Amino acid sequence: MENTFHTEQFTIRANEVDITGSLSLAAICNYFQEVAGNNAKDLNFDITDMHEQNLTWVLHRMDIHIFGKANWRDCITVETWPAAGDTIRAYRNYRLLDEEGDEFGHCLSYWMVMNLETRRPTRIPQEVLDTRLTDRPHVTEVKSNRIRPFDDAEASNSKTIIVRRADLDMNNHVNNVRYLEWMLETITLDEVQKLTNIDLIYMMETFVDDKLTASCKHIDALHLQFKITNQNGKVIAVAEATLS
Repeated sequence: MENTFHTEQFTIRANEVDITGSLSLAAICNYFQEVAGNNAKDLNFDITDMHEQNLTWVLHRMDIHIFGKANWRDCITVETWPAAGDTIRAYRNYRLLDEEGDEFGHCLSYWMVMNLETRRPTRIPQEVLDTRLTDRPHVTEVKSNRIRPFDDAEASNSKTIIVRRADLDMNNHVNNVRYLEWMLETITLDEVQKLTNIDLIYMMETFVDDKLTASCKHIDALHLQFKITNQNGKVIAVAEATLS
């Protein structure tokens, strides 16, 4: 299908940059979410289509690579396409292009389908499996490793978060970008701007009024780990990051 490949242009707004005027990582992930939804709508399997079957898409993993910058009022292009997976996991690729058409970042995301009644993963509908590309390569290698959470005593810094209604999405749970934002609050702005890769795995849902703890661990000068736990001590998200 020709419309499996999707592209959109965005002019970076003031609320999408950090205090230095550079496009934030959270804003990039919001772009990813927007183009994914629009592409899925063209293919007739976006969240509204899935809800009609009492199903929804949930993000399981994002492996983000950033090797350039964009700034306020720059016009950037985001490309996306779904890719072949299995009956449980689907993949979606993204590329970020600057005004000259040069790539300054990419991401491979891993998705699952959740039953809205049981809140458990279920088989991807066949009509979705039939629309995924098989001939376009992934932007980065598919990973199968797990990220093991570190002990609380190893944390370099921690922040406490109370989930607000504003943090929820149309699945009535915390939006995936919020986890990234909370993790990055545990490191310095200088470290955030030096991020070249963050590999984030979502493990559990969280809901309004949950009390969360976001923590980071400095492995060395260039490598970090993150985790978020809930009020019951359960790990709901983990990540590994590399700095330049």
